[in-house]
Amino acid sequence: MIEVEAIRKSYGGTRGLEGFTCRIMDGEIFGLVGPNGAGKTTFIKILSTLVRPDAGQARVAGYDVTKAAPDVKRVVGYLPDQPGVYQDMRVREFLEFFADAFRVRGQQQRVAVEKALLRSGLEKRSESFVEELSFGMKQRLFLAKALLHDPKVLLLDEPATGLDPLARIDLRTQLKELNDQGMTILISSHILNDLEDICSRVALIAQGRNAADAAGQNILEVRRPTALAQLFEVEFLGDSGAAAKRAEEISGTKILESNASRLLVEIAGGPSEASAFLRQLVVAGVEVVKFDHPTATLETRYREVFGAKPA
Repeated sequence: MIEVEAIRKSYGGTRGLEGFTCRIMDGEIFGLVGPNGAGKTTFIKILSTLVRPDAGQARVAGYDVTKAAPDVKRVVGYLPDQPGVYQDMRVREFLEFFADAFRVRGQQQRVAVEKALLRSGLEKRSESFVEELSFGMKQRLFLAKALLHDPKVLLLDEPATGLDPLARIDLRTQLKELNDQGMTILISSHILNDLEDICSRVALIAQGRNAADAAGQNILEVRRPTALAQLFEVEFLGDSGAAAKRAEEISGTKILESNASRLLVEIAGGPSEASAFLRQLVVAGVEVVKFDHPTATLETRYREVFGAKPA
């Protein structure tokens, strides 16, 4: 859905992006993390056609962002980190104004605006002035505006900054619902817990380039157990190949990672199935020295790469 190869962008003598590369799959919620000044906003602006890259290639839904900008704008919804606010407009007027900008008119506009009001939970505030809304309600309105033209891709730059915990939960719920409907979402955020909750993968960026963790990975898989499965980290003595082979033979087990003397496995079921898995592994001759839920959260991995908690 989004293909980016060696994108570069400079502002005067300052490098904004220096060869950043990534690929985002259709229907994915994809996260982008890195320190301030890493190039996240520049990257999202390039994808939304607001900034033209100096070199490299970027395609959204098959359209080149430089050669087919009108087509890209048609399929992309964009929420900047500091959305423009028209305080003296009423909520409905605000949505109608931007529907016109998206060339959504007539009956199609009326339907789109009503849908936006319902989606944002602002149907009872449609005649309120934008300036009367709370910060969280304004953010709902801005997201609804970005969706007026039914885009295939949603680009979000720090959408949860300044939101209270309940508003953040509401935002995550909205994004999950949009994703369930087939929308591809790219979200840049410093709130790592939010990304961990909704993203399938997260890209690391620093100084305009792909950053990598200790294992050399610049795209991190976000591992979450399902309702009927648990994640376990297994450490053992000896070769991982032999242990992995034994583990694969145990019913209900899926190996997610295998390296050195460590496995990350997903075990179907609850505690009794996990206990049975461990027992079978030991009986098979694997010398297990650790069997526990993985502790490496996204924040932990961020600290390993960048050396500090995101600002």
